[in-house]
Amino acid sequence: MAVSIIVACHGPLAAALKTSAEMICGPLRNVSAIVLEPDDSPEEFQVRLEAAVDAIAGPVLVLADLMGGTPHNVAALVLHGRAHAALVSGVSLGLLIEAATSLRAVDEPAIADLVARGRDALSAWHPPAIGGVARGMDTP
Repeated sequence: MAVSIIVACHGPLAAALKTSAEMICGPLRNVSAIVLEPDDSPEEFQVRLEAAVDAIAGPVLVLADLMGGTPHNVAALVLHGRAHAALVSGVSLGLLIEAATSLRAVDEPAIADLVARGRDALSAWHPPAIGGVARGMDTP
């Protein structure tokens, strides 16, 4: 059964990530976005997130923007005790695309692999000094 993904973020980030991922991948029917509006209370956000999670019959992954933020904390409450559910914070466009296109389960090994892939996708690039050579974190 396909994994359903809910992107839960502060402000318009969740919807923007979904839209951007669809620019690259085409329609992502297994992805939805739940937005924490500036005027939302945690309880109002929880009602919307619970409704989204309850509408999913199979495995669900919530990708939140910030560990310890309201979307993360509320998702942890909503998913607590639910079978076949996981929460990952620190969502990026690359992580969303990886999850949407390749995640087939939400067990510990699959989520650990997803998180590792997200970490591996991070890189740093430093512009070269005049006359120098560009160096990345992996470049000696």
